[in-house]
Amino acid sequence: MARSTVHYADNKTNSILKALHNKLRPAGTPVQRVEYIIELLLLRIFEVKVKRDSEFKPLRGLFGNDDNSLVFSDLLALTGDQASVALNKKVFPFYGSILGKARGVYKNKNLPQKVQDQLVLIEEVFSNSSFSNNVKNGNLNEVLGLVSDIDEERLLKTDLLGDAIESALSEQGGTKDVGLYRTPDHIRQMMVVMADPNFIDTILDPACGTGGFLFDAFQYVMEKVGKDNKWPGDKSHKEIKQYLEKYLKHIETEMPSNNVANTFYRIGISGVEYLGMIRKMAAINLYIRGLNPANIEQGDSLELYNPNAEANGKSIVIANPPFGAKLDQPAYPNVWEEYPKTDSTTLFVKLMFNHLKNGGRCAVVVSEGFLTWDSEAAKEMRKLLLEEANLKAIISLPQGLFVSKGGQGAITSILYFEKGEPTKNVWFYKITNDGYSMGVNRKEIAGCQIPEALELFTKYAKHGKIPPKTKNSFIVPADWIKQIDPRLKERIAAETTEQQKIKFNGKREKEVEKLDGQLKNGKITEKEYKEKFWQFDNVVENNIQNEITKRIEKAHSYSFNLQNYKSILSGDQIKKWQAAFKGIKIKNGANIDVRFQELLSADSKTALHILASFNPESALEIDIVREYLSKIEKKDKKMLELEEILKEAQKYPKVPLGELLINLSEERKFIIDDEKVYLEPTIKTKTNEISVSNESKGEGLKVKKRILLKKGDLVVGLLHTQNGSFAICDQEYVSTGTFVPFEINTSEVNPKYLFHNLRTAFENLGVEDATGRENYKVDDILGLQIPLPPLEIQQEIVEKIERYKEVIDGACKILKNSEVDVFKNKTDVEKSNIGQIAGVTKLAGFEYTKHIKMQDQGEIIAVRAQNVKNSGLAFKNLKYISKNISDGLIRSKLFKNEIVMTFIGAGIGECSIIDENNKYHLAPNVAKITIKDETKIDPYYFWYHIKSDFVQNQIREITRTAAQPSLSMGIIRNINVMIPSIEMQKQIVLQVEKEMEVLEKVRELKKQAEERVNKILEEVWGE
Repeated sequence: MARSTVHYADNKTNSILKALHNKLRPAGTPVQRVEYIIELLLLRIFEVKVKRDSEFKPLRGLFGNDDNSLVFSDLLALTGDQASVALNKKVFPFYGSILGKARGVYKNKNLPQKVQDQLVLIEEVFSNSSFSNNVKNGNLNEVLGLVSDIDEERLLKTDLLGDAIESALSEQGGTKDVGLYRTPDHIRQMMVVMADPNFIDTILDPACGTGGFLFDAFQYVMEKVGKDNKWPGDKSHKEIKQYLEKYLKHIETEMPSNNVANTFYRIGISGVEYLGMIRKMAAINLYIRGLNPANIEQGDSLELYNPNAEANGKSIVIANPPFGAKLDQPAYPNVWEEYPKTDSTTLFVKLMFNHLKNGGRCAVVVSEGFLTWDSEAAKEMRKLLLEEANLKAIISLPQGLFVSKGGQGAITSILYFEKGEPTKNVWFYKITNDGYSMGVNRKEIAGCQIPEALELFTKYAKHGKIPPKTKNSFIVPADWIKQIDPRLKERIAAETTEQQKIKFNGKREKEVEKLDGQLKNGKITEKEYKEKFWQFDNVVENNIQNEITKRIEKAHSYSFNLQNYKSILSGDQIKKWQAAFKGIKIKNGANIDVRFQELLSADSKTALHILASFNPESALEIDIVREYLSKIEKKDKKMLELEEILKEAQKYPKVPLGELLINLSEERKFIIDDEKVYLEPTIKTKTNEISVSNESKGEGLKVKKRILLKKGDLVVGLLHTQNGSFAICDQEYVSTGTFVPFEINTSEVNPKYLFHNLRTAFENLGVEDATGRENYKVDDILGLQIPLPPLEIQQEIVEKIERYKEVIDGACKILKNSEVDVFKNKTDVEKSNIGQIAGVTKLAGFEYTKHIKMQDQGEIIAVRAQNVKNSGLAFKNLKYISKNISDGLIRSKLFKNEIVMTFIGAGIGECSIIDENNKYHLAPNVAKITIKDETKIDPYYFWYHIKSDFVQNQIREITRTAAQPSLSMGIIRNINVMIPSIEMQKQIVLQVEKEMEVLEKVRELKKQAEERVNKILEEVWGE
């Protein structure tokens, strides 16, 4: 789980909490400061409860005039020193043993159960406090004053303790100390309405944090009875508040009897929290609302679960469990005997399922990965939710809802299911606007979709009805999720049959040999012989069918990814599709497997009747139709019409970048401080990586007006951009305006999807300024368009590309770190220079000007610098000369085993070996090296040696200071080389070639992965 990005505290309260953290900074870490703030808040809350709550009225007798300074308000008149003494000597010791004192002011010394439960909590908090040890008296009166300034209503009606945590989390390092606990209020409110708790319910949150779900559930129950508009409260989103006021007004709920109310207090609401400090906060939150704080247990809820005592015990389980969390134990067989070692998300969903009684309701936040994970446990859990529960809703939440250490945080969804009846339909709903702006400090905005989501759920989905179709709403029959592609079944059946027959062939041969012997010896008759063969083949066939069944079942993913089931056809295209079949009788009544088989063998007329039965809203069925149409050679007019609709659907709408990016330049402008150190950026166009180009104090920067670039920004360069320079900012930089920061609207576009498609989009830029440099304007960039599929498809595309990128990156690392150089440390071999063992020459000027005429076609390849590569000759952009000219210029003609080397330009020093005669001729900028005696120098050894660091380092040193690197023939002749014995040369060649073979496979793998990435992007762009 991650922390909320929505800060609900009003500005005044938020400022007070931040000021408290600042004042208490000398007292310890953010987590310690949270504890101290909570203890002071609890003192004040207790005073308010004694003043307001009739059950606490007798406690007023504890605070007479003789015992002043025992309630919070008495401390306000004291100096810091006096307050410190009072807290240390009187207040904390008093509350640390208040239970015994309280019994003295109640009749017969019998405390009401609720008062006793809450005083137990008070004792626990103050008897274990370290406040007096760490909080010094210097500014204590200011701290007390700030606590006093918090509005009394805020103390009792909101999650003020959660706000205190958020205040700590906002500080650097706070996240590490406190942990990540909180679900935003508006999401909790939505989930509580979905679960619809009552006084007769038993409600559990097995990962309760500060208890937000639990006290929201309680306040929802109270609001249904009281209808006093106290929930969801004034700080709730305006549109959600308006909707809930209207919704709750029409719910009729009677006030519970004393017996029901007492039962609800004792066991109605409970939770488990892993961390002690957070459990304490949850208990205080229950105490504030008059609930039983003892119902919050500390520990690992997975470990604590006892199936014998707790299975099927709760009517509502509601939670946002810690997805991706590290587990305390290697296995939890008490939660799931079959899959005890699976991931935390799956285990928590199973735990919640286990806790539910038949008919019980569950609303749970899960990471998006749970919807599609391929692990056996995740697949089995999804199957369980379909077959042993009624999975009524999957609501996708915007990515910006939570933040994590990585920044943006996980993509999440809400699952709602009821245990018992199997699922018929799953309602999918996508929230892109949850009522708050994007970014870390989110502000309330109009157009919140939560009211619509709740309206569709409470009126339709919850009652098994089909909601009206909207842009964000879609119903998927459970049968679609449970079915498997018949084409995959066919493939599994064919592959399994072949594998199993190979497996049994050997056994059958032995059986034949055995039965032949028995028949020959008269031990069995001909009839028995045939019968035994039939039995053997029948057993084999049964084994094959069983194995096919097992593999098909294993191939079921039970994915909850909507895009697996929702076809690519838009609403208008579905109407066109249906109109195309007007007047054609539908051949129906069979499942998808039967219809698929019929389609394969049908003539074109029958095929149309079968195609008419395929549902255009189903992704699987429409894909089967697409594949069928692509394979048949003769298509009638109707089939061509269907094909056109499908082609139209495969193109994603293109959206300008202005709808996906927010220009941050204006709000990030600032003036350089001469005393501070700043980093200036540069971006590598080839790799789209940002790095430091200059580090300087402000006084050394001439341009003082700058733009601040922050970590996570999309940064686009406006100058020297070639094919477009852009990168995701990795730290803070300052720009003169040549680099522009943008915020990515993650509710519309996946940042990685955008990143992968920007290079293609930027190819449409190319405006040149007066100096010949590319100079982009921001409006030009924002006007560019990219294809924009739904976010789910964007994620799928990203995952595909990322898989291939991993292959590419891995291959690059191998190639970078595995340069074949067997010539290192060869200090004991004879050394010479190239001129002593080989002739070196280049194309003469007169040869080129008088005789060489380059052509696009011909017989002899002219080897130019761009054709010479260390991996061998590159056959791209070839030029040719005639054979007659080549034969007439023997001096520059190339022969087998000669080596060619580039002697000028960017590729200087690269070399290749000539592999055959009468095929190549020397061209400008390339030297040829001819070995004088091949009985002493192996040509391939010499080629590998020239490519080695031993030779290449000499070339780099020679050309290091040259503005235009070049090598004369004389310099090449003077380059030193190592000449071992011919036998060792041949051993080196074998060793190099063996290693080169492995590297060649890596290069091919990299090439294939790059081609696949390009293919994916071409398909996205409809090319």
